[in-house]
Amino acid sequence: MRKSFILACRVAGRELRGGLKGFRVFLACLTLGVGAVAAVGSVAEALLAGLEQDARKILGGDLALRLVHREIDPAARDWLAARATVSAASYLRAMAETGTPPNRTVVELKAVDGRYPLFGDAQLAPDMSVSTALARADDRWGAAVDASLLDRLGLAVGGEVRIGDAMFTIRAVIKREPDRIGNPAALMLGPRVLVAAESLAATGLIRPGSLVTYAYAIRLPPDASLTAFKAELASAFPEAPWFVRDRTEPSPNVTRFIERTALFMAFVGLASLLIGGVGVGNAAVAYLGRKTEAIATLKCLGAESRFIFQTYLVQMAAMASVGIVAGLAIGAAAPFGVAWVMPETFPVSLEARLFPKALAIAAAAGALVSAAFSLAPLARAARVRPGALFRDLVVPVGRRTGWRVAVAIGAISLVLATVVVATAPDRRLAAWFVVGAIVSLAAFRFAAVGAVRLARVARHIGVVEIRLAHTSAVAVTAL
Repeated sequence: MRKSFILACRVAGRELRGGLKGFRVFLACLTLGVGAVAAVGSVAEALLAGLEQDARKILGGDLALRLVHREIDPAARDWLAARATVSAASYLRAMAETGTPPNRTVVELKAVDGRYPLFGDAQLAPDMSVSTALARADDRWGAAVDASLLDRLGLAVGGEVRIGDAMFTIRAVIKREPDRIGNPAALMLGPRVLVAAESLAATGLIRPGSLVTYAYAIRLPPDASLTAFKAELASAFPEAPWFVRDRTEPSPNVTRFIERTALFMAFVGLASLLIGGVGVGNAAVAYLGRKTEAIATLKCLGAESRFIFQTYLVQMAAMASVGIVAGLAIGAAAPFGVAWVMPETFPVSLEARLFPKALAIAAAAGALVSAAFSLAPLARAARVRPGALFRDLVVPVGRRTGWRVAVAIGAISLVLATVVVATAPDRRLAAWFVVGAIVSLAAFRFAAVGAVRLARVARHIGVVEIRLAHTSAVAVTAL
């Protein structure tokens, strides 16, 4: 048996010396499918890794406390200040106006103290520190704003804008705000306006019933344990009204968005791979159809069906390996390409490196799909008799797949479905995707069978075009 397999490998190698002729469609379908799955998985993992790497910048600290309508109690503030560095910020919506008659627009006001930001850098244009941009000078508080505010109000850097009862001089444009996506405000309805915390009282916006969110970013000492600090905080203030987040999950909404987007894009990639699998199967049928004479000769020389199956299985496996490797190369390069074109203002950095898990999933899916769609043509080619193979050169004969091959294809499909469900972030959605894929493939199969049967019924019609269509359908079905 071992000698037979070695000989099959030799024969397969000699046939492959002719190059990729006959395998171009096979390789293209497999490469594109595997590349899509690998690219989506790699980019998603790169974004999540970047999110984890920038966790402190996104959150604003190692830990963040959030309260609505009320500030933190002085006792809790003193307790935190004795153990860590605390930076406070207030978030609220306000109306900014300028000119006569006034031109107004809703803005997202963020008032920060002198320690902001604890992690990362806020990039302003012109280049200056946050404290310099927000400082009071010539009886005017400073402000840093989004560029969209200037467009809406027809202003420029150096112009003045009224917020509440206070006038602010726009000293800079915000290019990058490190903790923007960690913003406790769920929805930003207007441009960001960054002001000093001391200026908030002058606006007169803090009144009973005002919707204000107070956020406190906490930077722990280098030797402090996050878990221990959270436990100590919960023990010291068991009934505290704040909501706590830490650097292990800096932005749940962003994490959820990336995971859901990656999941649906992965489904698109898998669908592409399954469609490519149909192309792989058709390419295998076409290739083996061109090898009919060679298979017939080997059969007449005494080659067993197992030897024929092994020979062309090795060829298909070799070409599948080439296609999978090419697809993995595309997927491995995807994070580097996205990082190269990603704008600097993108709120999440992307960690461009290789992600073995995503590549392994794509490789496994590609191997299983190619095996599932190639096995039936290989088995049919190996089962027929030499005389039938020679007759096949003139009149194609129908060939049925044996029950063992059908069981093997079913087992491979089950393994593929298990891989898809087990590696998906949302297994319920993945299971529904598998069900939808099975139903779709079955529907296409039944549609094809129905079309062939309809063509057989139509052969008795005297129209020449319909009879030619019937003959072509029979020939294709035989393949």
